[in-house]
Amino acid sequence: MSANTPKTIAIIGGHGKIGLLASDELSTAGHTVLSVIRNPDHATDVESAGAVAVVIDIESATAEELAAAIGPVDAVIFTAGAGGGSGVERKETVDHQGAVKSLDAATELGAKSFVIVSYIGADDPASGGDDPSMIAYQAAKHAADEAVRASDLDWTIVRPGGLTDASVGGIAVGDVTGSTSRASVARVLALLVTETPLPKTVLNVIDGPTEIEKALSGV
Repeated sequence: MSANTPKTIAIIGGHGKIGLLASDELSTAGHTVLSVIRNPDHATDVESAGAVAVVIDIESATAEELAAAIGPVDAVIFTAGAGGGSGVERKETVDHQGAVKSLDAATELGAKSFVIVSYIGADDPASGGDDPSMIAYQAAKHAADEAVRASDLDWTIVRPGGLTDASVGGIAVGDVTGSTSRASVARVLALLVTETPLPKTVLNVIDGPTEIEKALSGV
């Protein structure tokens, strides 16, 4: 990313792979990153990525407590998730309710933008097949996205496909399906809260042929 006015950005779910990569992108570009984590043992990891650790559990905290822990910010990125094997209940408490609390905290803090990592199939929760965990995951993502869409914030919903650990590459956006590099998602997130905001936009993102900056500027 090119030089930019320094911003303060909170990343909810800062210890996840995307969160760590986005922290590195943003901190390297000169921005202040507040990395919200549940486990204090993860503080060293997020600090190594250039972020400041903010230890609070979004499942048990209220939106007001979350806002107080974070403090003033320009933008909030939500990339938390219960993760595989976490059970149906935590899809609701983390992926849905955690997102709603984060949205409410961002509103309370007067953040200029809110960017959430969703899933490319979130508009069709019934497409989860027979796997109860996947059904719960897609339903939680759908509910979170609906809450974001109803918000008055300048929101952007980023919907990757199946996530991979490939390095940053080009992307394709729009009516697309496929896999998506976590590193590319992280760069997309960093650009959305700094140089290339896309307010009130749902953005499907998969690996593709177009440079990320060019793809976003063309939306």
